Amino acid sequence: MEVTVFHLGDKVQVIATGRPGKLEECRNSGELWRVSFSDGGKPPIDYFKPEALRLVECPHPEPEPGFVPERGIME
Repeated sequence: MEVTVFHLGDKVQVIATGRPGKLEECRNSGELWRVSFSDGGKPPIDYFKPEALRLVECPHPEPEPGFVPERGIME
């Protein structure tokens, strides 16, 4: 099973309900995320464990390329 790494500002969907939202706060070192919903439904904000969320869009850039130990060093 692949673990999704969430960041503040990520767009997510609640798996059980399909509600779209945005990650606004992280508590307990990533064990609980506050989601601000964008669909106008209630509640407008709720808290979820990461396994209850699906990543829709991550607006953060990919890390810059660099040394990858698995590839070794070319001579």
